[in-house]
Amino acid sequence: MTAENVRTNVAAELARADEALRAASVLLREGLYNDSISDAYYATFHAVRALLFTLGEEPRSHRGALHLFNLHFVRTGKFEARHLSAFAQAQYDRTSADYGAVRRFSRDEAASELTLANEFIQAVRGYLKGEGFPG
Repeated sequence: MTAENVRTNVAAELARADEALRAASVLLREGLYNDSISDAYYATFHAVRALLFTLGEEPRSHRGALHLFNLHFVRTGKFEARHLSAFAQAQYDRTSADYGAVRRFSRDEAASELTLANEFIQAVRGYLKGEGFPG
């Protein structure tokens, strides 16, 4: 992957993260809490993909993204363990929201997930900016 491709992919993933955050916010406002949970997760997922592209990594699965984020960013001290926990919890909640027919998330749970996604993405943007990528 060329340096230009990396920059293009990072920017595209951040744009997808922003779009998913916006969608999660609209869904929360409309009372569609499970869908808001799902989109909040996808916002963090796309932010993690942006990070991984800076290393030439492209995860093959959601679980792979979690593993690579831990390996390259948390264990190396670039991100705190709380970011890994937030991403893992968002991933778990997204699975419950999308596939758990009886699991209904509350407004407070969806709002909390959206807040965590916003904080996560701001941390990613800060890191990327420090590495010379547009945040």
